This record gives sequence, C-alpha cells and structure tokens, in this order.
Amino acid sequence: KKEMVQISLSEVAKHNTEDDCWVAIHGKVYDLTDFAESHPPGAISIHKLAGIDGTEAFQSIHNEGMLEDFEDDLIVVLVG
Repeated sequence: KKEMVQISLSEVAKHNTEDDCWVAIHGKVYDLTDFAESHPPGAISIHKLAGIDGTEAFQSIHNEGMLEDFEDDLIVVLVG
C-alpha cells in the first residue's frame, strides 16, 4: 500500500481539466483523468467534478464501497 500524501482542496483545484482531472470524494483524492472516458454514463459527469469535492454528486448515485475499485487511482488524502 502506498503512503498517502495530504493536500488541500486548493491544490486539487489546480487539476481541473479533461487532461488533468482530480476529484475529491469522501476525503480522498482520485486522479480520474484516464477513467473518465470509460465512465459508463459518459466522461462529462466526471469532468464537471474536476478540481472540486465531488462527494455529494458521487453519493447521490453511487455507494462508497464502489471506491474500492479505484484504489489504483487514489493519489492523496484531502486535508482541511
């Protein structure tokens, strides 16, 4: 298991494009740049969350257990 670095949401905000798409969900930050294109409902719903905390949007559709499939995309833990 890799060691988790901690960053702030202001750092996540710098990764807010289709080519550099980080999303914070449940206090963890995922690099979903590559995954977005294979997201079943389409990439746009992922791209809309780029650089922000997408927990609320994620929760409204998915359960938290689904994130276990994305451990390889997990990059950092969010702080404050």
